Amino acid sequence: MKVENHNLAVASLKTQRISAFKARLVAVLLKGKKVSDALAILSHTKKKASPIFTKLINSAVANAINNHGFEHSNLIIKAAIVNEGPTLKRFRPRAKGAASQILKRTSHFKVILASQNGGESQNQEYQETEKNLVSKSPENTQSGALSQQSQAEQPQNDPENGVDSQLSAKTNSITTAKKTDLADNNTKNDATNTVLAQEKEVK
Repeated sequence: MKVENHNLAVASLKTQRISAFKARLVAVLLKGKKVSDALAILSHTKKKASPIFTKLINSAVANAINNHGFEHSNLIIKAAIVNEGPTLKRFRPRAKGAASQILKRTSHFKVILASQNGGESQNQEYQETEKNLVSKSPENTQSGALSQQSQAEQPQNDPENGVDSQLSAKTNSITTAKKTDLADNNTKNDATNTVLAQEKEVK
């Protein structure tokens, strides 16, 4: 028993020993019928698939009432699906040592129920409660706290920080220019000193 949608109740049964062709003869009678009408039809249909569909419909009704709170009188059969399952292969002996194949077919059954009236509001409430539970889960709260912390740790683009960086760059350029000027002056002084010393030696 499983639920695929909040608006639908699904019951499935697999690998039943009946061919899909024979089971679909009964499935055609059920689509679009109310649950009570479908059960009445199955009770008067002398086919091998009738008890299988009766079991599935009762299971889907229990799922719809217990999990969604739907009323039994509002339930209709939205779909009755029969798919082919694995085929068992056997052999029958024939004349002159030959053998003929026997195919024992199987089928997968699925019944989907929907609510005619009053199901939408109940399903919306059910979905809202689920969303609230998910949002209040500890994993989501921890992830939200971590995201806020990471945002707080990220550097912010303040205009004051930009102005400070520009001023520091200007001061650094000025200091480097002064240092180069001092170096040039020192080299000039050294050159003049060497010239004066040479003139003294010549005299």
